[in-house]
Amino acid sequence: TKFPFLQPPDSRGVKDGMGLLSELGAIEIEDKQLKLTPLGRDLSRIPIEPRFGRMLIEAKKHNVVREVMIVVSGLTIQDPRERPLEKRVQADLLHARFTDQASDFLSLVNLWNYVEAEQSKLSSSAFRRLCKKEFLNYLRVREWQDLMRQLASISKPLGLVAGGPRVDPAGIHKSILAGLLSQIGLR
Repeated sequence: TKFPFLQPPDSRGVKDGMGLLSELGAIEIEDKQLKLTPLGRDLSRIPIEPRFGRMLIEAKKHNVVREVMIVVSGLTIQDPRERPLEKRVQADLLHARFTDQASDFLSLVNLWNYVEAEQSKLSSSAFRRLCKKEFLNYLRVREWQDLMRQLASISKPLGLVAGGPRVDPAGIHKSILAGLLSQIGLR
């Protein structure tokens, strides 16, 4: 059946969307019919960009749901690290401690772990002062935390539960790559 759109979407957009869903393993062609796969059913239950949803589903296999949620939510918001022009060197020095040589994704996880640890020790106003002093945008940090809570809530019915902190760079990267297959380049 055809859906009665008031203004049908551009056919190239539909084709690109179907290509993405096929790439992610959400749909397949069976007997010349398009069919939603079990993975596609799970993706449809996570109301976020399909690439990010695919990363989260893959994270369950590698037992790194918490870390991939951190990355997904961190990529969704504007970077909470600030670099004011007049204090760029200071900001870069403070932010350098979060840098992971393996990838920027792991740097996001390091930043999250630091923020989470500091917030648990400090009062709300002291945490706000710490963010200002360390060139972290407090409102963006809060937005990141809110998004993490929302992701955890909507993912729970699929068994995607953010456990405690884990150190598994390979599992994190494999999970992220599951959502970025067409983004892999040749060296």
